Amino acid sequence: MKVGITTDCSSCIEYAPFKHNVKVTRTTIHFGEKEFVDGVDINADQFYEKLSNSDIVPSTSAPSPEQLIGKAEEYMNAGYTDVIHFPISFGLSAYGENLKAVSDDYVEGINYHVYNPMLACMPQGYTAHYAQILADKGATVDEIFAECDKLRHQAVEYFIVDDLKYLVKNGRLSVAAGAIGSLMKIKPILRLGEIEEGKINTFEKVRTSSKVIDRIFELVHEETKDAKEVIYCIQHTLNAEKAKELQERAKQEFSNGVAFPITVVAPTVGCHIGCGILSLGYIILDGLKEKDLLK
Repeated sequence: MKVGITTDCSSCIEYAPFKHNVKVTRTTIHFGEKEFVDGVDINADQFYEKLSNSDIVPSTSAPSPEQLIGKAEEYMNAGYTDVIHFPISFGLSAYGENLKAVSDDYVEGINYHVYNPMLACMPQGYTAHYAQILADKGATVDEIFAECDKLRHQAVEYFIVDDLKYLVKNGRLSVAAGAIGSLMKIKPILRLGEIEEGKINTFEKVRTSSKVIDRIFELVHEETKDAKEVIYCIQHTLNAEKAKELQERAKQEFSNGVAFPITVVAPTVGCHIGCGILSLGYIILDGLKEKDLLK
């Protein structure tokens, strides 16, 4: 058995602080009447500059069947027997679950598997990266799935949003709640992880940015206090200075941290959450078979 790994660009793996051999499929961003292929026609800096100067709320289209088949065929032609695709959480986009249901009809000549990471952004990328590490060491598909199950169970992402209109437009908040939140400067804490079934849920609503950041640190402290080794992930959109501040604070407060990577949120996800995002998440490494290779 020889296993290849693919993911989509919502994994932020192209902005990740590690080298990898994961093949990336691409979404299309619909920005008004214009279309951009994420990572080909537009990168994160270009996208957020465009978004910050526009009232348009963009949308996305999932990777095409042709892309998915093409990546699988690349592995097949290189002698691989299996491919595992790591899409964005099934709870955030239906394409992964739909692909899993019909993958046998799409791909011939190689065994095609779809794994639901129940995550997005950097933790999704780390999941695909971990799968690649395991595959390179000769792990079977079942062994990779079992290890990725451990990882997703020990990974959570918290997000602070700056503009509620993207959440309202994409159905995360009602129009009334969005209007009231904006007027009262309420900052919702969003949480993504396995316990939410891979959906972004409004965890709490807090007044002011400073209080919401303090509250997120409290939550992460509580959830990781018994862990020995943790990757603390900081993510942002047009908020690099604040992200650096979060990183420095995390380094001071989390003595069990083994890595504190910062990355920008990929445009594909940024379409749905907007500019000014800050995120603090974690991946607990305890119990993972090859944890040393993820640090």
